[in-house]
Amino acid sequence: MKAKQKEKNDEKVDKSVDLTFPASDPPARGESTGTEPPTRPTSRKAPIISKQEIEQAQGAKGHKQE
Repeated sequence: MKAKQKEKNDEKVDKSVDLTFPASDPPARGESTGTEPPTRPTSRKAPIISKQEIEQAQGAKGHKQE
């Protein structure tokens, strides 16, 4: 009986290992590949925000004051 249980456990382990193969592949990050166009312009940059704009936003209605 123990031999059958061990065999069953071994099968579960083998199946789990098979699902992780190959572990050397990097995880998918959803970035575009060379065969598909990017979803947004590649020249797009983050806006430059001044200290004055930050302070102005902090004083806006609904902003939590500490």
